Amino acid sequence: MKNKKRVILGAIPLVLLMLVGVIWMNNGFGDWSERNREEIEENVKRYVARYKLDPDKVEIVTIGNPRKYPTGEEEFRVYFQYYGDPYFAMDVKGNPDTLSIIDRDERIVSSVFNELYLQARYEEFSPTINYLQSIGIEDPLRHEGGRIYYFQTNVGINSQINEEIREAYKSDDDLVGLKAYIETNLDRLKRLDTNIRIVGKKEGIDETIAEEIEEELKALLPNSTYYLEIGLRDLSTGNNEGLFKTLTIQ
Repeated sequence: MKNKKRVILGAIPLVLLMLVGVIWMNNGFGDWSERNREEIEENVKRYVARYKLDPDKVEIVTIGNPRKYPTGEEEFRVYFQYYGDPYFAMDVKGNPDTLSIIDRDERIVSSVFNELYLQARYEEFSPTINYLQSIGIEDPLRHEGGRIYYFQTNVGINSQINEEIREAYKSDDDLVGLKAYIETNLDRLKRLDTNIRIVGKKEGIDETIAEEIEEELKALLPNSTYYLEIGLRDLSTGNNEGLFKTLTIQ
């Protein structure tokens, strides 16, 4: 009987150790994303370097834990910012087993292109940028120090030009070929870019102020269709305060 008690008592520390391990794996100290952060960050940097960008200018913002879909496929997502030229931010998918980045559609090419395209239109957009800055509108999506603020576009994913963009991106060892493509095709790109977002953040934009901003933008913006998101948006309620509407300039 004493021997049995010793065996039982001796097993208790092992059971406790296993229990602590399970708890550790499921609390903040054992969080999957944190345990794998270093390797995931290195994989994101390698991914960026494949596209002729500086891996040292990558900053990881968030790493999500793996999600399993009804198909059985698993993935995790990483949101990162690139503080080079051009600045951009994007999220990518990863394989939870290998921690490698999944790159089926080369979305990074479109992200870089979109920013370079907006830079190429800086002279057109600068009056609007200067005006919004003058009334204290913040850009929640970009860091300070760049030239382009507020404007967002997805024209790079347009099926009419996407393959051309990829070829231009890969045509040399830097971004010279892509910039040349944008310059050569700028008028065509403008015609395709029919849904530009203007995103800005500021409290206290009531209906009167929103109307004043809208009238000023009508006078400053080049011809196109814009979706305005200027003010504050409450994601929990879906309520907006400010100027949230589609504006067509002809």
